[in-house]
Amino acid sequence: MKKYIVISILSLSLFLGACDHFLNVVPKGKSVLNTTSDYLGLIEELDPNYDIENFWYLADETCNYNMPTLETYQNPLPAICFFWDETKDRYEYMETNNLYNHCYKRIAKYNVVISNIDDAEGPASDKVLGKAQARLMRAYNNFFLINTFAKFYDKNTAESDNGIILHEELNLEATSEQRSVADIYRSIEQDIAAALPTLPEKSSSACRPDRYFGYALKAKVHLYKREIDSALTAGLNALKSDYHQLWDMPALYTKLIAENPILSIMPSMWGNYVSREINHPENLLFQFGLNQFSPAPSYIRKPIIDLYDKDSDLRYIMCIAYYMPVRPTAEVGALPMMNSNIRWNCAGMRLSEVYLIVAECYARKGDKEKALHYLNELRKMRMKPGTYRDLEATDAEKAFQLVRDERKRELLLTANGFFDMRRFCAEFNETLTKEYVMKNSTTGEITTKTYTLRPDSPLLIWPFPKNAIETSNLTQNTK
Repeated sequence: MKKYIVISILSLSLFLGACDHFLNVVPKGKSVLNTTSDYLGLIEELDPNYDIENFWYLADETCNYNMPTLETYQNPLPAICFFWDETKDRYEYMETNNLYNHCYKRIAKYNVVISNIDDAEGPASDKVLGKAQARLMRAYNNFFLINTFAKFYDKNTAESDNGIILHEELNLEATSEQRSVADIYRSIEQDIAAALPTLPEKSSSACRPDRYFGYALKAKVHLYKREIDSALTAGLNALKSDYHQLWDMPALYTKLIAENPILSIMPSMWGNYVSREINHPENLLFQFGLNQFSPAPSYIRKPIIDLYDKDSDLRYIMCIAYYMPVRPTAEVGALPMMNSNIRWNCAGMRLSEVYLIVAECYARKGDKEKALHYLNELRKMRMKPGTYRDLEATDAEKAFQLVRDERKRELLLTANGFFDMRRFCAEFNETLTKEYVMKNSTTGEITTKTYTLRPDSPLLIWPFPKNAIETSNLTQNTK
């Protein structure tokens, strides 16, 4: 006898501890799932958002166009993050949290697919595909959650470190159980291993995972666990795709300049011509930041801006609005990210990240030449024609630092700035320092303040929101 799954808005909302409705992402007009196509519709969201803008403040990537609102804590969470303020408890300002709620809402949908698609009407191939893609997306959302709301993975303490709630089936009557960091990573790896053999070579959409995203996620998981050989093997497998390729920015630059000579004298026009679609081959998995316009119009801090070669780096020339009038209320030297046509892929994974993972792995293994090879292969696709020069390093340690710098440029305004901050602070016991530079709009006086972030700062772990604590038996991991 076939099972017909009816989605209950009320019960699912209670299960998630959130007020988000579930039917807004069920296939249009569907409240009963009875065909495989109905289930496959649960895997791809129309707006797969991850609210990570506060990550950018904490990772020292962004400021606000109106800094007095942060200085006076009119926006408490961004202010706490920007000023690395450990004196305040972020939990007090978090009745709810979009990232937390949306990740668990997605996991609930994936659990429906995994548990019930076999009983649906439709081709067997759809059932195999649906379970594989749902498992991989469940792994990805658990990876996001564990690297946001729990201590960074440490093999010496992971078995006892408090993690997050793990949902491996849709059971509204089950008691939610907070599992260890090690448990969550085991679940993530099990889902990836189960999904990889039957994932497609190329997905129907960049919002649905394929085999090469599976390998990329596997590489990232192993990297975060410092299992370098396994991360390297998976990363190299992710680069074997016949479809996925780096965004060829030099070729695009040459084409647009030839078609629109005005661009060479009016850089403000770049935003009208430079675009990258969601389904661009560079995207292994596309997921929005807060919304479809993210990261525009975020303001990028001057120390990040200064990492780019302003005469040759096309990420600066074509993507950052350096031509915009200076806002007197913004931080000195900050520039806006204005071109929303580029589809920055704030919360997904791009092929460029895999090049950086592979380069980092080789550098960690002491192979300077191969580390530089993969790093430079990426950079060739980012420099203005006629200006590219290979980066060089005297040893693997310096090559590793070059990879870290390139990650800041290439993965700007994604989740990686915050995640990298966590993992490098944990591994190298790094204390971070930042300078905040403001100009008085009346007197012109320049003021500089210095802030530090300890490697064991509670800010490196995001607190569970109040709605999660109040509707479960979670133990809070930080403040």
